[in-house]
Amino acid sequence: MTECSACGAELAAHATRCPICGKPTAYYHRQRRCLNCGAPAAEKAVTCMMCGKPVDTLPLKTSIFSGSWIGIGLGLLIIGGIVVGVARYQGNFYASAEEVVAQPTSPIPTPTRTATATLTPLPTNTPLPTATPTATATPTPYIHIVESGDNPSSIALKYGVTVEEIMRLNNIDDVSNLQVGQKLLIPSGVSATPGAEATELVQTVVYVVQPGDTLLGIAIDHETTVEGIYAANPDTILDLIYPGQEIIVPLAPPTPTATPTLPPTPTATATSAYSSPSLLSPTANEVVDAPTLLFNWTATSLLAPDEFYVLQLTWANGNQTETWLKNSSWRITIEERPANGFITWTVVVKRQTGSNPNGSPAGINLTNPAEPRTVEWR
Repeated sequence: MTECSACGAELAAHATRCPICGKPTAYYHRQRRCLNCGAPAAEKAVTCMMCGKPVDTLPLKTSIFSGSWIGIGLGLLIIGGIVVGVARYQGNFYASAEEVVAQPTSPIPTPTRTATATLTPLPTNTPLPTATPTATATPTPYIHIVESGDNPSSIALKYGVTVEEIMRLNNIDDVSNLQVGQKLLIPSGVSATPGAEATELVQTVVYVVQPGDTLLGIAIDHETTVEGIYAANPDTILDLIYPGQEIIVPLAPPTPTATPTLPPTPTATATSAYSSPSLLSPTANEVVDAPTLLFNWTATSLLAPDEFYVLQLTWANGNQTETWLKNSSWRITIEERPANGFITWTVVVKRQTGSNPNGSPAGINLTNPAEPRTVEWR
């Protein structure tokens, strides 16, 4: 047995390190190792068992510049090219500097050219009076300064013009990104005073918020935009609406144009004016784990007083329910649902023509039902 020279612990016959302090032993330095990865190798081993490389040789990493007269020659050529380029650049620089220094010797042509330059502005000053009559044309259209909450449609409705006319007059392609303080030229169609025609063209209604309503749903139901609702309620905070709240909703301009089509064929236009609603949420095969479930769909158009969106639900226990609504959304709680599990739902537009024996409304379909969806409400 041999002892460790550091701690005196007993060492095995071929131990490479002390098991106590970890100091390499004399056998460690005599141990044959792979030159590539350093792993121990047997005395007669040819290849390393760890990396598979030859034990006594390293892979040569050569390039075109290592140990080759070709590489040395290419290096010399590159260095020579750099030296020649620097020399030429310095020569051109000194030559240009001499030319610049030599220019003050001929000061005569420079003042003559400046003298001719002073003569050229004289004819350009003559058309200035022609620009003044064009300035008189600018007061003709009204100048609107964009304020917080403004949007293209609200500005157009305010002055009784169209968004396309504003875009054409201001030579812009997109007015969706307006900046507060930006000046817009408003075409003066009938009158140049703002709001004179807006009271006749823009119609509004006072809408009472119902449970489950959203600003987007209210805007779609009335064929307007969320920005238009914000513009119609400048003193009301609409970030969080609540049931029973009264808000002003602007009606879209196309609605009065749709009414003249009713007198010729009232029944035909009523059915053709609607398309089947598109279901928005919940999506197909969605799994909902929440205390409430909100059904939402797209609005087709403004409904008549006797027309409704009918939400048809088929519950997991087989019960079928209908909910008649004026809005394009409806919310139900866990306590109100007949059963949990899978729900199949669809929406159809109906006209109420009477009532069922149990008092529930009854009517006829004005559209085909939307494609049914199935969700799981846990």
